[in-house]
Amino acid sequence: MQLVCLALATAITLLALITHMTIGTAQNASPILKNTTLPEDPRNTLMFSWKANSVLMLFMTVSFASDFFVETNLLVLYNALLAGVLAATAAFVAIQAGANPLKFPPMPLFTSIAMLGISSYVLSAGF
Repeated sequence: MQLVCLALATAITLLALITHMTIGTAQNASPILKNTTLPEDPRNTLMFSWKANSVLMLFMTVSFASDFFVETNLLVLYNALLAGVLAATAAFVAIQAGANPLKFPPMPLFTSIAMLGISSYVLSAGF
């Protein structure tokens, strides 16, 4: 069961990365980045943030997947907790904007990654 949770955490993170880089870039980032009426600094900050998120999800995917080859339970726990913090941040952003957090894609996404990662960690530790 531990490997199933780990595989699902890895797969969801990889799927999120691919979706972020393809559909997300086209639908969310590109319209803002192409808007030349916005000041350059905020656009550059958004571009950096968008690319940094891609790097973060790539490293999360590799970190989860690495546990299949080398037991890195603490790295799995770290990624799970990081995903939990990102889920809480997404919920905060949604609530602040007056939106339903469950309908803001990053919140349920990172919540599921966090839950699967923590489950994998707990099951591997034999609690």
